[in-house]
Amino acid sequence: MNSFDIKRFGQTLRWVVSVNFRKMLLWFTGSILAVFLGEILFKMMKPYGTPFDMINDVSLFLRMVLILVSLIMISSIVSSINDKRKREAFLMLPSSNLEKYLSLLVYSTIICIACAFLAIVLGDALRMLSYWAVGYQGRPCADGTYYYSVISEYTGETYYWWSSAIPMLIDDMITFTDNGKMPVDFMIVEKSFVVGCFFWTHSIYTLGGTMLRKYSFVATSVFVILCIILLAKLIVLSGGTMFSTQWDHGKLVRYDIGIVSWILTIAFPILSVLNYWASYHIFKGFELITNKWFNYDFHK
Repeated sequence: MNSFDIKRFGQTLRWVVSVNFRKMLLWFTGSILAVFLGEILFKMMKPYGTPFDMINDVSLFLRMVLILVSLIMISSIVSSINDKRKREAFLMLPSSNLEKYLSLLVYSTIICIACAFLAIVLGDALRMLSYWAVGYQGRPCADGTYYYSVISEYTGETYYWWSSAIPMLIDDMITFTDNGKMPVDFMIVEKSFVVGCFFWTHSIYTLGGTMLRKYSFVATSVFVILCIILLAKLIVLSGGTMFSTQWDHGKLVRYDIGIVSWILTIAFPILSVLNYWASYHIFKGFELITNKWFNYDFHK
């Protein structure tokens, strides 16, 4: 089968979800408790004086957890079929290689990350419920009074001790820095760079997860860190910056888009396509028995 059929793809995806449902449910339940206990730990380690400070720190914690879990899920794209029995059953499914590959990609990237986000929401909801139930008041101020609520000078919203950190988390994750005064070329290049970096990161963790049988997240993360270090050295040697602006009393005086930014903005989409192509090429060569560390026989 070389053609792509949406019905066969849906059936293959349903098979992947059903086979991994029990493990996913255990991880989902454990993640809810982990998020809840992690947020409670903030209160024990650092008693807060105002609700906004606590909600802000909690949102930063949840953002870090979501990014970390997402990268782990992406790099685990074929972990569900590393077992010989499951791999044999998966490879024998009546669907094309592309349908099988996309089903694993959708499962690890969309379904698993969506479950992780839902676990974060429910874990945060447990913290909200517990704070509301016990009437948590935070740390008293110097004059002995307590802040039951506070209005943020940044957003103008009122925050309580039992307020959710999810809206702030979402704002931090999806909002681009833009005050409406930036030049069009600067905004286009900056946003293209961010989007390209996102797809490159996803593609490199997908490639690492497809190629490696063990420690795919660790090995890929080490490679990404080395790339970041090399990039930082390249920027220093070139004597430039990525994106720089200079303001004077709220007015933009000067801005600069570094040569490295232009190169990466163009290179990220190309590298992403190559990574996805290599990942799919490795997947097509899957066999029942493979190397201890790799899913691909490089001596073919």
